[in-house]
Amino acid sequence: MGSNFARGRLTDLPSIQRAIDRRMPISLILVREGPRSDAVSAVAERARAAGVAISIESEREMRRMSETGDAPELLAVTGPPPTHDLATLMAAEGLVLILIGLRYPGNIGFILRSAEVAGAAGVVVANDWAGSEWQEAQRVGMRAQRFLSVLEVGAGDAIAAARSAGRRLVAVETSGSTLPWEVDLSKSTALMMGGETKGISGDFLAQADEVVRIPTRGFIPSYNVQAATGMLLGEWLRQTRDA
Repeated sequence: MGSNFARGRLTDLPSIQRAIDRRMPISLILVREGPRSDAVSAVAERARAAGVAISIESEREMRRMSETGDAPELLAVTGPPPTHDLATLMAAEGLVLILIGLRYPGNIGFILRSAEVAGAAGVVVANDWAGSEWQEAQRVGMRAQRFLSVLEVGAGDAIAAARSAGRRLVAVETSGSTLPWEVDLSKSTALMMGGETKGISGDFLAQADEVVRIPTRGFIPSYNVQAATGMLLGEWLRQTRDA
């Protein structure tokens, strides 16, 4: 499975109106804050009535999301909405990340943003956090959960669901014997990343089909989990670039 190419964006009003009329899958509509035209308000209300989620965004955020340099009044994100169901996520197209025991909100936030940018199917976060820590992770991740499936599930349940869905389990650890470009990430894969100090426990590591090691040449024995995840996402994109 390659990238989740079902995602897309519509920034002109006629295209958004047609998408609603034809009942195309729209996961989210972003509406620029402040005064807006009657036509835009009408389309936003039609979308809301059809069950489409609406998010009010700043002009700066709309400009960033449009990819054109403009700040449209309305932007529709097409494709299926993020799921909160573990089995649905594991059955989806694209890479799934399982984060086991990460402690720092900044690390998880960076990974959420990177996973969304790369087009991964979603991220499972297996840890015990308070609400304030989640808020910080979401802030760092630029609220990637607006577009990306992010689930809080125990590591054991996530691994079992990945197996049930036919995903290969690839762990990233310094004890690995396979290099990132030697493992086939184009297949349906769940990528396990471990915590900052303890990594992936032996019980979970033993369930992996492949254990990948990212090579180093310096004295410090491992990369920050942010960097390691980014490297694996880049390799996944390289392997699936023609998918």
